[in-house]
Amino acid sequence: MAGAGVPSAAARRVGAPALAALVALLLGVVYRGTLASLWTVWSTNDNYSHGPLVPLVSLGLVALRREALRARPRRGDARGLALVALACAMQVLGLRADVLALQGWSVIAMLFGLSLTLLGGPLTRALALPIGYLAFMLTFPPFVMNRLSFALKEVTVRVAAQAAAWLGVTLQRSGMTLWVTGGALEIDNPCSGLRSLLAMLATGVLLAALLRGGAWRRVLLVALAVPLAMAGNALRITLLVVTAHYAGIRRAVGLFHDVSGYLTYGLSLAGLLVVFALLRPRREEASP
Repeated sequence: MAGAGVPSAAARRVGAPALAALVALLLGVVYRGTLASLWTVWSTNDNYSHGPLVPLVSLGLVALRREALRARPRRGDARGLALVALACAMQVLGLRADVLALQGWSVIAMLFGLSLTLLGGPLTRALALPIGYLAFMLTFPPFVMNRLSFALKEVTVRVAAQAAAWLGVTLQRSGMTLWVTGGALEIDNPCSGLRSLLAMLATGVLLAALLRGGAWRRVLLVALAVPLAMAGNALRITLLVVTAHYAGIRRAVGLFHDVSGYLTYGLSLAGLLVVFALLRPRREEASP
C-alpha cells in the first residue's frame, strides 16, 4: 500500500499531462509576441519559409524517442533554474532591444531549462536533439544573413560563370551581374542559395537523427548537406545563364527561373538521400 505522502503511479500519469499543459500555456503567454513575430517572418521571408515545419519535425523526433524517454528516470534538477533565469533575461533584453533573434534563442534556453528543472539530466539529454532542432525555425541577425548571402553569391556566380563558359557561353562578369549576348542577368539575394542551404541543413540533421552507426556517419551526412546545396544553386544559375544565351533573357527570367529552383533543389535533396543510403550500415544487427 502506497504511503500517504507518496503519489501513486496513476496520479503521476494524470499529473504529467496536466503539468505539460500548464507549462505550455505559460510559455504561450510569455512568448506569444515572439511566436507571432516568427510566424510573420516565416510567411514573408523565403529564407525562413521552412520554419512552420520545424516544430512538427521536433515533435516527430520526440515521438521516435518515446520508448527511450519512458525508460529514463525522471528526477528534477534545480540547476535548470539558472537556464530559466538566463532565458528570461534574454527575452527581456530581446524585447527591449527589439531583437527577434535573441527572443528566439530565449525559447530554446527556456525549454532546456524547464526540461532540466522538471525532468532531470537523463531525460534532458534524450530531448536535446528535438529541442535543439527548433533552432532551425529561428531567425538570425540581418548582418549575419547579408554577409552569408553575399559570400554564397560570390561562390555561386564564380562557379556558374566558369561552368557556362565551358558550355560555350560567351559572357562577361561585373560583380554580381553576368552579361550574355541577349543582355544582363543580375544575381540578387534570393538567388544566393541561402534558402536552400538552410533547408538542406535542417533536412540533413533530420536524416542524421535517423541514421544508425557511428557518430562520424551523422557528422559527415550533415557536413555534405552544405556543398550539395551550393552545387544545386550553382547548377541553377548555370542553367539560367545558358538559357539566356541560347533562348534569350526573357525566357531565362520567366517561368524557367522558378521551375529551375525547384528542380535543382530536388536534385540536391536526392543527392543527400543517396548519401544517407550509402552511409547506412550494410549489416543490421540481428535481433536477439
